[in-house]
Amino acid sequence: MKQRHLKYHGRKLKTLFLMGMLFTFPLLPFNSAQAQMPGGKAVQLSHKTEIVNGKRFFIHIVEQGQTVYAISRAYGLKEVEAVTKKDIHFLQVGDTVWLPCKGQRLSDGTQAPQATGAATTDIRPQGSAAKTGTAAKEADTPEEPQGPPAIVRPRVNSQSIVVSLMMPFNLSQMDKISTSKFDVEQRGKISYKSLEFIQFYEGLLLGLDKLERQGYHITLNVVDVEGTSDEAVEQAFRSHNVAQSDLLIALLTRQPFEKAASLAREAQLFIVNPVADRSEIVKGNPYVFKCTPSREACAAAVVRAVRRAMPEAPVLVIHSPAREEKPLLKALTAEMDRYGDMKYSQLEWSNPAKVTPILKSNPRMAVVSVFDKDKSSKRIYVSQLLNKLSSSKGKMPMLFTFDDWVANYTDVDFAQLQNLSYHTFYTEWDLSDKRQKDFVDLFREKYKTEPVGPYAGRAYDVILYFVTGLQAKGTDFFKNPAIAAPQGMLSPMTFSHTRVDCGFENQSALLYRMTDFHFTPVQ
Repeated sequence: MKQRHLKYHGRKLKTLFLMGMLFTFPLLPFNSAQAQMPGGKAVQLSHKTEIVNGKRFFIHIVEQGQTVYAISRAYGLKEVEAVTKKDIHFLQVGDTVWLPCKGQRLSDGTQAPQATGAATTDIRPQGSAAKTGTAAKEADTPEEPQGPPAIVRPRVNSQSIVVSLMMPFNLSQMDKISTSKFDVEQRGKISYKSLEFIQFYEGLLLGLDKLERQGYHITLNVVDVEGTSDEAVEQAFRSHNVAQSDLLIALLTRQPFEKAASLAREAQLFIVNPVADRSEIVKGNPYVFKCTPSREACAAAVVRAVRRAMPEAPVLVIHSPAREEKPLLKALTAEMDRYGDMKYSQLEWSNPAKVTPILKSNPRMAVVSVFDKDKSSKRIYVSQLLNKLSSSKGKMPMLFTFDDWVANYTDVDFAQLQNLSYHTFYTEWDLSDKRQKDFVDLFREKYKTEPVGPYAGRAYDVILYFVTGLQAKGTDFFKNPAIAAPQGMLSPMTFSHTRVDCGFENQSALLYRMTDFHFTPVQ
């Protein structure tokens, strides 16, 4: 998907075309025969089919010299009936063409199957998605009385692991999507979010391909959530029989996810949130898995790194009055208190001049930033703090942040970060890691574009981890979701919960340090 605008052709519904465009992953043909078409170009028939919106399609991968006309004729169709992702005059080798199965006679003399029927992987997205926003952070809420633990029910199908995926594909926004690499300033816009969601789906498919090659049998039920209201989520959940799944992966923003999690709890179905960073989503619902590292795991990783790099140095924790910061600040101070010998102080940021006397008295110190106000305030804060810390003469302080300033701020001064031995939870690709490099190379090869941000990689890890766990332990996996990391996983995941009536959080957090203007993981 490297073209800037997706186009479609034919007389079918626009929604059907757009749905076809989403599933643009190369599939190798099998059981094929050659047909010689006008102009001397051979078309290798593929008998690989998939169901989209209840319709069955042949999946054809374009080869050198082939045209939509020749491909359509080979499959017994008119040119206008082919579905492509871009202008038919600019097909390239490796592009995908969808050709409806209507019982027509193919050029090799065989008969095409009818339009409907079972498929190996049943993908059933419906309708168009509404606009979505980024998930908002919340402060801790008071603890409720402890409730009952999760009831683990048997697998719904002994022959296949059934996974449902609920997410908005934002089909109504397809014409606005660019599949080139976005500038960071576009993050949060609908067009960018659509790209991220599509890349999540594509990353999940790469994981499924890997598992199926290893002999796993998986049924994937893809559900397009057409809105953010409770009614839209419930309609999607019930109309697609999501309750009859072994696992639900829900890439939804806050309000839709809360409704999906409530429905999953009623159905005794475990639900995975791949990207939300709010710990509140696991409270009171023992069926929820949160894949981003917990606050406690991140705080522990930072404190370990501080103690290793600067064992006797004082620590300055900078924060603001924002209520969103309080849970992380609480986790950080609790972790430092746990050791008993750490000297730390807190500074509520209001004036950069307040940092100067502190640095004069302790130039060699660890500065840990928890500051997390609105984006405009944060941008000013980042610039002011870096300038203050970099003005220190002689020994330089060491800087630790919980959010990745390199990814979030295009104008950040790399030289300043390097001089401050910057540590953070790096969110870009670490191509020095062979596993991540291999995944990026595979994604480029399959989809002819770059994986942007963590979405594709997180989807790949989620499907590997949970399907492997279910295959190895059955549903007992949900009682103790600790397994050896499947081969090829990109980031570590270790799940636990603090209360039996709450869900599971990932307790593995990997901190990176800037070294020679590159990020390397802190062991």
